[in-house]
Amino acid sequence: MQGFKKIFSRAQLLEFGMYHFMDQFFGRKLLYRLTSKRRLKYNARVLETARKSGEGKIIPIERRTDLSLEEFKNHYRRKGIPVVMVGAAKEWDCVKNWSLEYFKKLHGDDVIALTELKMNERGYETTTLGEVIDNISNKGGKYYRFYPLLTRHPEHIRDFDYKWLLERKNKRVWLETWQVFIGGKDSISTFHMENQCNLFVQAYGKKRWVIYPDYYSPALDPQPGKGIYRAPGVKPDKGLFNIFNPDYETYPAYKYLDRYEVVLEPGDVLFNPCFDWHTVKNETDSISVGYRWVSPSYGFKRNPLFMFLDLIARNPPIRRAFKLYTEDTNLILVAQSGNLDKYLKEKADKEKEQKAKSSQA
Repeated sequence: MQGFKKIFSRAQLLEFGMYHFMDQFFGRKLLYRLTSKRRLKYNARVLETARKSGEGKIIPIERRTDLSLEEFKNHYRRKGIPVVMVGAAKEWDCVKNWSLEYFKKLHGDDVIALTELKMNERGYETTTLGEVIDNISNKGGKYYRFYPLLTRHPEHIRDFDYKWLLERKNKRVWLETWQVFIGGKDSISTFHMENQCNLFVQAYGKKRWVIYPDYYSPALDPQPGKGIYRAPGVKPDKGLFNIFNPDYETYPAYKYLDRYEVVLEPGDVLFNPCFDWHTVKNETDSISVGYRWVSPSYGFKRNPLFMFLDLIARNPPIRRAFKLYTEDTNLILVAQSGNLDKYLKEKADKEKEQKAKSSQA
């Protein structure tokens, strides 16, 4: 596979590490005020370096049929290279049986926190899975991310070849979790990165992935990590960069960075290494599941700075983040807004309401 271009000097990478480290400890706003002239000059040099390298190219993610376990581990996982294992899950029950109607019929009464990433706040809605699916079916644009299906309904483990997945994760891990994503055509997840590796199973519909290597972080000027993920820099009046509708005047650096792209078909499994920047778009109504794990030793090999900062994060602390992440990742977003207790009460009230409706039916 064609590799991405490397453009930054060692001095530029080290200076980025210093700024990001201080952002984490002292706060990004304070650091920008104290070092604004030097920081702005650095950002301008990084942009000029990217511009001189020429326009970025799109690198198709390799689609491999019958990729052996040993080649996957020794080449793709070890080197942190994304790869699609074509049709690896085509005989799994999640691919054969899942649909919007399937989830509404089985689990439509599940009370959930529907969260949306916004510029300076975290918004959430206390609703049910059935209401979200009705919205998707009616082209309403909602996208339910991080559905903790196996936490709530562990019997669905039979919908996967769990042994196949276990063979491909790292040996020593701190966290293992499953998250289902249910969204309508054209819904997206904005750019972000996580400290988890991901075997991403496309069960229903089609989904486009765009991945930028973590090497390009200096050009993305990321915000401090939040225990499990971090977002790129954002212009407050513009929102995050959207590669599917790019605004290169506001975010010019993205134009000069190489990126990986692929469209997943039902039954495909994508390996997405930890700490790579990515965004996704549902090309059709879509259901997919991420099997994720955190391996600190592997994370330190991939990006020692980000892994260290994630381990010492305080909003929330890493252990609290992992607990909420396993229960429901949306709870982390709600907790960061200061509304976790409020949501838990709303959830209990909504569940009582659902039980009352069921008893009257």
